[in-house]
Amino acid sequence: MPVKDLIKRKVVVIEPDDPVKLAARRMEDKMVGSLVVIDGDRPVGIITDRDIALRVVGREKSPDTPVREVMTKDPITIREDATFFELTKTFREATVRRLIVVDKDGKLVGLISIDDVMELLTTEFANLIAAIRG
Repeated sequence: MPVKDLIKRKVVVIEPDDPVKLAARRMEDKMVGSLVVIDGDRPVGIITDRDIALRVVGREKSPDTPVREVMTKDPITIREDATFFELTKTFREATVRRLIVVDKDGKLVGLISIDDVMELLTTEFANLIAAIRG
C-alpha cells in the first residue's frame, strides 16, 4: 500500500512570512498541532504547537514574528509512492512524529503522523483477531 493511500485528512498550510499568531489561530480553528509551511506548492518547513510554545513564548518573541523564524526548516519528507515499510523506517530513522508527503516533483501531497499509522495498525490487528476467532 503506498503512503498516499494512508493520508487521512487534508493538510493545513501556512506561508513563511505569515505571523506566528496566525499559525496559532489556524491550528486552533482546524484543530491540528502542526502546519506545513509552503512556498508555492512546495513544503519548506513545518511549525508545531510545541515550536510556538518553545521558540516564541519561551523566548519572549512577538506574536507577529514571521513563521520562517521559528519553523523547522528542510522538513523530512516521504514520496507518495513509498511503501508502508519505507514509511515506518523513515519515522524510526528520522525520529519525527510527522512526515510531509510529496509527489515525484517535491510538491505537497499531504501529511501523515505516527498517530495515523498507529490507528491503521490497531484497526488491522482488530480485523486479524476477528478473522482468527471466526
